[in-house]
Amino acid sequence: MPPSAKPEQPETLVQSTKLAIIEHIRGHNLKVGDKLPSEASFVEQLEVSRTVVREAYKSLVALGIIDMSAGRRAEVSGFDGSVIGLTLTHALRTDQLNVHQVWDARRSIELRSVELAAMHRNDQQLATIQQLCRDMREHFLDEAAITEYDIQFHNAIAEASRNPLLGVLVLSLSSAIRETNPIVWRYRRTEAEQMEIVELHERIAEAISARDPDAAREAMEAHFGVAIAGLAKAGFS
Repeated sequence: MPPSAKPEQPETLVQSTKLAIIEHIRGHNLKVGDKLPSEASFVEQLEVSRTVVREAYKSLVALGIIDMSAGRRAEVSGFDGSVIGLTLTHALRTDQLNVHQVWDARRSIELRSVELAAMHRNDQQLATIQQLCRDMREHFLDEAAITEYDIQFHNAIAEASRNPLLGVLVLSLSSAIRETNPIVWRYRRTEAEQMEIVELHERIAEAISARDPDAAREAMEAHFGVAIAGLAKAGFS
């Protein structure tokens, strides 16, 4: 080895092993739930230690690319918004993003999501959206409960859009909503102010029920207008 050359660092080996495993998934056209080769197989193919393969596996699990259960071989994972959600929450808490930036992105995503939901929803999805409106109305004085119903409502609309990426993006923003909703809610001191939020959600549900994408977008726009005004009132700028 020339004097200037350095041995490959373990981090580099783990990274290259991760990329090789991802390439194996792509190259073999593996789908969600398909099994990966054993650790021993990758050790032999890639000529790395079992420790390196295990570290690569752990990293891929953390990224949501593979799943591992005790005593079972790793398998391809379905993608969801959990990893993005953790990143967004971290960015908010460390002032890399502010609340208005997150809500602005959410608004853009959800205006399209609700249009598609109005066009593509099925009866079961509509029933879920309508039930969540009833739950919000019943529990509108319970800050924690209405926050969770609110999140489920928007996630249900994203699911009804039939665009899985929109579903993942809306779900990923749920953690940010959970951070800010309780603060904004406390500035709605009267029952009338709190019920206004419920009625805005009901208006969205009615437009989805009527399969009217223009009305659905208008209702969602009104909802975000009130919500963003609430953020300003709560001191988010």
